[in-house]
Order: sequence, then structure tokens, then C-alpha cells
Amino acid sequence: MDIQIIFAILFVIILGVFLIIKRKQLDVQKVFFPFIYIILYRTKLGIKLMDKISSKYREYVKLFGYISIGIGFVGMIYISVAVLLLMLKLVFQPMVTQPGMVLVLPFTNIPGIGFLPFTDWIISIFILAVVHEFAHGVVARAHDLEVTSSGFAVLALLVPIIPAAFVEPNEKKMKKTKDIVQYSILAAGPVANIVLALMILFASAWIISPVEAYITEPVGFSFDIMNDSLPAGEAGLKDGTIIDMYNDKKINSYEEFYTDISYCVEPGEEITFGEGNSTYVITTTSMPGDETKPLIGINNIQNEAKIKEGYGWLAPFVFWLKSLFKWLFLLNLFIGLANLLPLGIVDGGRILQISLHKVMNNKKKAQKVWVFIAFLFLAFLLFGLLSTYLGNPFSFFG
Repeated sequence: MDIQIIFAILFVIILGVFLIIKRKQLDVQKVFFPFIYIILYRTKLGIKLMDKISSKYREYVKLFGYISIGIGFVGMIYISVAVLLLMLKLVFQPMVTQPGMVLVLPFTNIPGIGFLPFTDWIISIFILAVVHEFAHGVVARAHDLEVTSSGFAVLALLVPIIPAAFVEPNEKKMKKTKDIVQYSILAAGPVANIVLALMILFASAWIISPVEAYITEPVGFSFDIMNDSLPAGEAGLKDGTIIDMYNDKKINSYEEFYTDISYCVEPGEEITFGEGNSTYVITTTSMPGDETKPLIGINNIQNEAKIKEGYGWLAPFVFWLKSLFKWLFLLNLFIGLANLLPLGIVDGGRILQISLHKVMNNKKKAQKVWVFIAFLFLAFLLFGLLSTYLGNPFSFFG
């Protein structure tokens, strides 16, 4: 049995036993019960550390919160526009094959990104949840707002499967604070995730990549076939084929042929790919929507390398760390931005609610507008996910 499956089974067993033992101390928040709900286990973990940091670096923490407000609003606009554009694409270009939204769950193969192992997922989710909630709490304490509890949570999609963390500032007192304070507390969580994502990206570039380059040597590039009816598929190429020759010249990476295919090759020309002793002749066709650009019919291109002699013992750890850093970056970035969506249950929704109540004189009307926007984006998300997993219903009219 695969080691990742074993880790997943052990996690489910341990989580189940924990929930049974602590069942009297759990609180269930029914989002869409019994399909979607959240199980909370309240503790005081981390509150003393929040107090210590917020007391020692109070002005710096406040400054981070204030800066987060601007980043938060920009992020909200960006992710909202991205969702709207995706909806327009799904409606007006229904034959599109690339999925727009996916559930980032373990053991899934996300197009253009790769396979998500369970260990990378669980570690990334734990770290991003702790960073997110700790940022909320430390900014709240910097403004002398009481944090009543912290703890662990489990998001249930029918069954409890997705771990999380939470921090609970005193909501009644928070609503009485200035708007700018509320904005800073709410924006701090998602912005902390985005900042962590950037830190992980720099660490990957300056630490992981140089080490990987030192212990490996390039051997070519691989790809996936978009469709067997396109030139690459017709030439006999298969998913994962490692190409080390292009037009009878030895190459080590896809960058060595990409410039030529992008600027020098025209639709209808022949090119050759080589794999060891095998040669594939490809007659390019034209790119849909732009007849001047050649189409080969491959995607998800990535460089391939082999381990240098003497580094076999180190390579598994380096590759695992590379994979973990990739998912730490992606999940922190994606979930940080997703938390800025104008949905009622996330930080972006609460920020929007405060904003509407501030700029609109009629509080009841402001609340109705907020509810409409929140349900609209919830519908967008559900439609995007359904289109990915069940097919775009508009494609029947295409």
C-alpha cells in the first residue's frame, strides 16, 4: 500500500479518536448541515504568545495590520474580478477544456500544477491555518482587544476531513472599535498567508533550487498530450515522454526549443523530437484564434533531470522538500486570496459588510446588498466547481 494512503488512514483514525474523546467539549457550527459543518475545539493555545508579541512589538504589529487593509482591498478586487471573468468565460466560451476551479484536496491531480500528496497537503494546511489565525489574534491584541479563545477546527464535507485553526476575538467589543481596527484585524489573516507564500517562493528560489541543480543534471523535458488528434498525438508521442533531441540537436531543457517554436516555426512546418533512439516527426498546425502561431498539441511541459552519482541518499529529501515548498506557496497564496472573496463566511465578506455599512446611510439596505453579493459569489463558486467536475452545462448550447 502506498505510504501516502497509510498516512491518510492513520490521520483519519487519530482524528476520529480525538473527536470521540473530546466530544463533550466540541462545538458544531452548522453551515449547511449535515453536508457542510465545522467542528470547533476551543483552547487557550497561543494566546500568551500573541500577548507577548503584541506587547513587545505593538506599533509594528499595528503597522502590519494597517498595511494589510490596503493589500486586502486590492486582493478582494483582484480575486473578485478573476471569478467574474471565469464566469464569463464559462458562459461565452463553454467549450473551454481547462478547469477554472478545483477543490484542493489530497490525492488529486490538479491540471498544470501536479499531484498533491497527503503529507504535503496536511502540513501545508496546518501551517497556513496557524499563520492565518495567529495574525488575526496578534493584531487584535495589539489593539487591546480581548482574544477569548483559540483552538483547532475540522471542516466537514459530510464527514470531518479538513483540519483548520481558529482565533476568537471578543466579537461584541470588536464591533465597537473603529472601522480601521476591524479592517486591520480581518485583513491580517489572509495577508499573512500571502506574505508567507512570497517568503516560501524566495526560499525555494534561493535554497531549494540551487541544491537541486547541484545534485542533478538535466536530461530533457516531458509533457502531456492535449489530444491524440493534434500533431504531437498523431506523431505517436505519449504523456510523460522525455525528449532530449529537437531537430536532430541535443537539448537539455524545453527552453532550448521554446524560442524556436515560438518565433521561427510557422504552421504547416515539420519539426522532430527525439527520445533516445526514437524520432518523432511532427507537422505543426495553426493555433486556434491565431493562424500565424504553430500548434504542437502538448501542455504541462516540465524539465527533467537525473540524480548525479553519489547523491542518491540526499535526493529524496530534496525532492520532498521541493514538493512541500511548492504546495506551501500555492495553498497559502490561493487560500489567502480566497479568504478575501466577498463571501459571508470569510474575511473578505466581513470586510465588505463593514464597508457597505459605512458608505451607505441605510443599514438595512446595506445589509441586503451585502447578502446579495455574498450569495452571488457563492453561486459563482458552486457553478465553477460543478462545471469542473460534472461538465459545463452551457457546452450543450455550443
